[in-house]
Amino acid sequence: MATTDIRFKRIQGEYRTLQDAQDELFDKVDSFEAALLGLTEMVAENREMILENSRKLDAIIEHLQVPYNKPPAGFVKE
Repeated sequence: MATTDIRFKRIQGEYRTLQDAQDELFDKVDSFEAALLGLTEMVAENREMILENSRKLDAIIEHLQVPYNKPPAGFVKE
């Protein structure tokens, strides 16, 4: 057949286009995953810093004998 080479080249081009699109999508997913992992680590670090600051503030309040009633933690039923 005279058109076999033409058809093969067309299919080959379509396959390359599909692979390129998949590669681009996978690269974006990898970038999003890396960003999400970085944000998760930052949130964990910030949580630790907040807890440390809270402990320090509690120690200062106790040391200075400041009258302070902590509000209840969590959700409060009204």
